[in-house]
Amino acid sequence: MAGYYDVSLEEFPRFAGEESDDKRIQRAILACERGVLYVPKGTYLIAETIKITNCCSLLLHKSAVLKAVCEMPYVLIYDAKESYPDIQVENWCIIPSEDPDSEDWNLFVTGGVIDGAGLASCMCLNSFKHFTLRDISFRNGKKYGLFIEDGTSTWTFELIAQNLYCKCTMPGLSPNCGIHSNGGDSHFIDCIIVDYTIGFEMVGGGSNRLTRCHVWGGPIPPKEKGLEPEMLVDSVNYYLDSYDIILTDCYADTGKTGFLVKQNTRLHGCSYFNNFGYGLDHVTVIDHQGGNLLVSEGLFRKTSPHATLYKGDGKNVEWSGNTLDGDFD
Repeated sequence: MAGYYDVSLEEFPRFAGEESDDKRIQRAILACERGVLYVPKGTYLIAETIKITNCCSLLLHKSAVLKAVCEMPYVLIYDAKESYPDIQVENWCIIPSEDPDSEDWNLFVTGGVIDGAGLASCMCLNSFKHFTLRDISFRNGKKYGLFIEDGTSTWTFELIAQNLYCKCTMPGLSPNCGIHSNGGDSHFIDCIIVDYTIGFEMVGGGSNRLTRCHVWGGPIPPKEKGLEPEMLVDSVNYYLDSYDIILTDCYADTGKTGFLVKQNTRLHGCSYFNNFGYGLDHVTVIDHQGGNLLVSEGLFRKTSPHATLYKGDGKNVEWSGNTLDGDFD
């Protein structure tokens, strides 16, 4: 791996009196403008949000953990605006930069674990114009695992997000969301979300693509005996309010609503299954509230006494080649 990065965090120890690692990580980032910072194996205590605004990419060892130890909005905020300083957008058209060499289309954060520990959301990504997230776990985000494009962000597009694992293991965090995106033209591939109240929440931009993603819940117990498991209360596996979104081979697994559709959506080869062992009943596979909807080559199983395949007015929906297992309500 040596030679693939420019700076290692090992070169930046804590200063005297520092009881957390965020300041030394911030120093390393500042020393690695437009470079690659390597974070070795270990648990790093984060007492203040880490911010990247200088186009430093992060390469984390698979067992490097950035763990919140105080309340804060996010463990990590990455704003890539400085990578594309001359890009202008007029009427949805990109005006080419006068200095294309100033643009960096290869920024990334890969590897490791970002742990909100119930104190913070894990990561916010802003202002990217092609960016890679890969092989990262987002654990116990207080409100979000990954939040894409907040109110401070410039127009974003082309996130390549692959093998992201969002999981909550501690009670008391509902309602929260695994991946929330306001961006467009992005690809989410092989991403898995476990026990976030909402799995994917796609609410902005357009032309996003989800491939082989899996959202499921149930292991976190009920808040009180006799209730549904905490993360399954009002749960939605895929909340789809992003124009022209396509889901291919995606799996909605044990959610109160599998696919909530509000914009033009295509579901190809998608599935729904409710693990009734968690006691969840009165579920809806597809809640169609707006937009044109195509559902093709899907497999939808009824496993609880009360399950509705489709909720909507039946307009602007096309079904093709689907398999139903069981008599839906």
